[in-house]
Amino acid sequence: MVDNRTNSPEVKLKQKIEDLFSSKIDPIHHLKQLDYPKKAGTAGDKKAANYIASTLKNFRYEPISQGFHYLKSNRNSSLRFPLIILIWGLLSLLNILYFTNNKMLGLITLSLPLVIIIVLFRFEALMKFFFRRRAKKLEELESKIRNNKLTEGEKTRLITSQNVFTDIGNPNAPHQILFTAHFDSISSKLPMKFSKIIGKLGFVSFFLFSILYAINFIGMFYFEWDFMEFLTPVFVILLITALILLELLLISRSFRGNESHGIIDDGSGVAILLELAKFLKMQNMTDYRFTFGFFSAEEAGLIGSSYYHRNSQLDKNTHVISVDMIGENPPLKYIKGINPLIKTSMNRDFNTRIASIAKQLDIELKESSFFYPGSDFAHWLYDGHPTNWLINGSKLIHSRHDNLANLNKPLVIDALKILIAYFTLKMAP
Repeated sequence: MVDNRTNSPEVKLKQKIEDLFSSKIDPIHHLKQLDYPKKAGTAGDKKAANYIASTLKNFRYEPISQGFHYLKSNRNSSLRFPLIILIWGLLSLLNILYFTNNKMLGLITLSLPLVIIIVLFRFEALMKFFFRRRAKKLEELESKIRNNKLTEGEKTRLITSQNVFTDIGNPNAPHQILFTAHFDSISSKLPMKFSKIIGKLGFVSFFLFSILYAINFIGMFYFEWDFMEFLTPVFVILLITALILLELLLISRSFRGNESHGIIDDGSGVAILLELAKFLKMQNMTDYRFTFGFFSAEEAGLIGSSYYHRNSQLDKNTHVISVDMIGENPPLKYIKGINPLIKTSMNRDFNTRIASIAKQLDIELKESSFFYPGSDFAHWLYDGHPTNWLINGSKLIHSRHDNLANLNKPLVIDALKILIAYFTLKMAP
């Protein structure tokens, strides 16, 4: 009796992918060549860009290096927001301890929670404004460089880096796809695991303080009841806890190093896309146009992708797929949407298809949401492009532990298998 399961599409797909990986596909090889610090503007950053370009040339692509500049953050400007939070906290503490009935100080105490609520509800508009402002500043900087009008202070803060991109296929094809990953890395003074813990504790303390204070403020001035005098220690503990933890988190972001090798974040994405480029080079490109964008200075604030986005002429229907932070804690995840309060959705069709493919390949893949657009796709997401993000959780990123020795290699291979299987089925005649 013949077992029909051996001839099923699922089994055939799985066997085809396994055959490819047994002989031709090896993303880990690239990660061995990228296992060193790569902070934007450093020699390691340039070395990584050169490796990507030379690898693409070996795959018979014609890569383009796109140089750009940006200014390193001024230490004083980096500390501006922590200083504002500190002043707000001290005024709120004075309000609680000594001026409970002062309406003006009460409104100041409520001002920060109100601003945060507005930001969360208007998050997409705020991000669009931020990206427009960033693009304008980059344009102004390039103009100053061309016209030799940089100040001495700007010259000392000037950082030079580059993106690498290439494409393949029919320029007028009905299916236009941009893949993105970044190759720069950065180190934080606080371990990511510790940052997440103090961030959660800080925001929970802040949230509880804000809710309790708002209830008491409304009751005190409109209903003539006040429970502040009974709960003053609770208010003080919540406020001081929030201040200490959030200040520590914010200030630590102003002190960045170059110890991380960026293998998980995001050498993994680079390696996956390089091998995907090699695979797609051998396929029929009649109906497809693929562009591969490898960006630098993403850890400095999505700068490389901002520069590429501003200078590219991509059709609005171009599908943008980002691969980032693959290779530590399973399972793999696809992001359903960016979800502060009002969700901005990712492309549903792609997510549905890769979920089905992962099931066929016996790969664990879960749906997830993310609080903010923390990867290279962000500019295109808010510019109306269909967008997707493949990711998995990590506590090692932005630290010296983000290196090849700590990489979960099977996750990198599984992510690449899903993408190759997706385009194998998508491009089938």
